Amino acid sequence: MKSIFFFLVLALCVNVIPAKALVNVQDSLALVDLYNSTDGPNWNNHTNWLTSSPVSTWSGIEVTNNRVIRISLNQNKLNGSIPSSLGNLVNLIYLFLSGNQLSGCIPSSLGNLVHLASLDLDANRLTGSIPSSLGNLVNLGSLHLAFNRLTGSIPPSLGNLVVLHDLDLSYNMLTGSIPSSFGNLKLSHLVLRNNQLSGSIPSFLGNLGGLRSLLLDGNRLSGSIPSSLGNLGNLRLLFLDNNQLSGSIPSSFSNLNPLGIISLTHNYFTFDGMELIAQTFGNGFYSKQHRIPIHQHGNTLSVSAGGTLSNNTYKWYRFRHAGDTIIIKGDSVFHPTQNGKYLVRVKNSIATELTLFSDSIVYIAPAIIASAENALQQNGKTILFRVYPNPTKDILHVETNGSVTFSLINQSGKILSTTNITGKGSINVSGITPGLYYLKNNSTQTVLKVVIAK
Repeated sequence: MKSIFFFLVLALCVNVIPAKALVNVQDSLALVDLYNSTDGPNWNNHTNWLTSSPVSTWSGIEVTNNRVIRISLNQNKLNGSIPSSLGNLVNLIYLFLSGNQLSGCIPSSLGNLVHLASLDLDANRLTGSIPSSLGNLVNLGSLHLAFNRLTGSIPPSLGNLVVLHDLDLSYNMLTGSIPSSFGNLKLSHLVLRNNQLSGSIPSFLGNLGGLRSLLLDGNRLSGSIPSSLGNLGNLRLLFLDNNQLSGSIPSSFSNLNPLGIISLTHNYFTFDGMELIAQTFGNGFYSKQHRIPIHQHGNTLSVSAGGTLSNNTYKWYRFRHAGDTIIIKGDSVFHPTQNGKYLVRVKNSIATELTLFSDSIVYIAPAIIASAENALQQNGKTILFRVYPNPTKDILHVETNGSVTFSLINQSGKILSTTNITGKGSINVSGITPGLYYLKNNSTQTVLKVVIAK
């Protein structure tokens, strides 16, 4: 049977490869596999494929010295998987299969194509991880795997591609950090946008002096921007938006090309360094950052908005109910005079495109908050009631002196119920969502924390 199969293969090669244009048998069989694995009869263009015409006339194929050196089948409706036998095309220099419907994994055998200068598999449906064997392609100058469904981490072996100048792995589902081995590349374009990369931006990227494009947006990168990025004097595009970055913008950014485009939106930056961006880069984008926290210390609320304090304008808001707010001008430190729900808006006179908004906070003056374990004295004031059990599930029992009206309040300051109690009484809380609430004595303004648990 093996002998019969050999002669059948030999006959096929003789039929499709006339003597006047012989092509290596191994190369021919790899092309036949590609055709059969990717629904060749339904390609947009399959002129002369698997006919008696010379392989050099097959659409998208280039042959030199009887070896296939180029496959160019971009946007040709290839549908199926990449056969591992493509790894036998050891003289291949260009492999272009972008814009098709290829699925399955990238064969590790592609790591055998040591003469490959350009590999483009963009815009397919490829899954699985990036084979570490691609690190063997020491002559590779351009690697494009964008717009697929690749997972796993970026293999450190890609740092072996010392002549690589263009790397695009964007719009996949890659995880992990940027490999430290990337510090070995003299890259011009590093595009890793819209993945799930985490960790910090490596400082060694500042050593890639030839870098013109650094696109890391749409990931989960955190921490501060390394000052070494200010060494990238040839940089024209720097996209760091839609991450979890924070801290100050490095002063070294003043060394970057002022005509470049910098995008820092949708991170956790404040005005620290943003004045530099606004004054230096006509194409600097930094609006819309995540909300800043409000800190409470006793009866004081404060926020940290960064930047030059004299350039900042603070406007505090107190919400009374839906659609009704009180606007209070102030500065970074604010002393509320009333209980309620507060937030602050901060603007900067230099970095005018950015407005910082804070998280909201429910402020209850600490001087009038009691605890269930407290005795009947607080800050010299007699507390004229007690409650039990606390936490409670259904019924909250209340004891007080005289006749008192009580209000049950949620954390947003909304009054949920009001009950008049003389001596002893109870409040039905069975229909209230579990959580932390406040019971207010409307006569003394004393407030007790109440926990409702189910």
